[in-house]
Amino acid sequence: MNVLRYIGPFLFALSIPLFHMLSPAAPFLTVALLLLALTGAEAISSRGAVPFASPDTPTFRWLPNLYVPVQLAVIAWAVAVAPHATGTGFAALALSIGVTTGVFGMLAAHELVHGHSKAEHGLGLAMLTGMTYRHFRVAHIFGHHRWAATDRDPATARLGESFYAFLFRTVIGQFTDAWRFETTRITARRRSVLHHRIAGDVAVMAAVYIAIFLLTGWRGVALFAAQGAVGIIVLELFNYVAHYGLARAAKQKGHEPFGDRHSWNSSNVLANTMIFNMGRHSYHHTRPAASYQSLKWVAEAPELPAGYAGSILLALVPPLWRRIMDPAVQRLHTATAGAA
Repeated sequence: MNVLRYIGPFLFALSIPLFHMLSPAAPFLTVALLLLALTGAEAISSRGAVPFASPDTPTFRWLPNLYVPVQLAVIAWAVAVAPHATGTGFAALALSIGVTTGVFGMLAAHELVHGHSKAEHGLGLAMLTGMTYRHFRVAHIFGHHRWAATDRDPATARLGESFYAFLFRTVIGQFTDAWRFETTRITARRRSVLHHRIAGDVAVMAAVYIAIFLLTGWRGVALFAAQGAVGIIVLELFNYVAHYGLARAAKQKGHEPFGDRHSWNSSNVLANTMIFNMGRHSYHHTRPAASYQSLKWVAEAPELPAGYAGSILLALVPPLWRRIMDPAVQRLHTATAGAA
């Protein structure tokens, strides 16, 4: 069954409580194994040789729908055990759950907020609530997909910008963009502030944190906030490497249309099965309504030098990242200019 190739996220998420039963520090193994699996996949399997895409069947849609309750259940379990966790155990839970939230939970939420049903949108929003990033669905769909690879998009990293500078800019910029989009929307429709989705998000998150405090105390709140922060960092690392240095040409009115060359990709077949095919990022941007299993390899799209996992690790060391990526960006721009 082709759908089984995408079950990796479930195994990693469920490994956290299992490892925790062995030792409070053991969940660190989940992070180590995930990095080993993703970087190892880049080394042992094909890159770009197989333009595989599965048919768009309902069976595949069940996976992100099922994954969100699993990830939220693991978060809820961790929040419940946090008051009794040791310092090392607390750190292990925050890091391991945050990483799985930021990788698999976020990818599942991303898939669902791009979906076509209210049920999927609701599940996606529930997952975003689990990482304190509800405004993402507005900023991403109405901002990033419109302005990616331009200076207008806070989720696009500029050439020469370190990840740490990007993180500060993008977190603030995406929230500001989402607030602006919502304010414009309700003003145009003459709706009250009660229909402002981002204001509603702030209220919902306040209620969630109060409920967690009443049920588990400050340690539960701290665990929930910490894993969410780790998840946000992981998400923004993905955003950072996905469009680093790429720019759509400015026109008299706006910019050139988004094309295959405006997103960095990883065509590795095995690694993509663990990240809902998000390595085929150019295809997603040009066809945002396409379901994850039907995303295709695009031969003309630029490739990251070490896949997404390896590139994310490189991005954590800005001098090393720039030494590898800045020349790659310049070569791409030169090739594009020569073909024009």
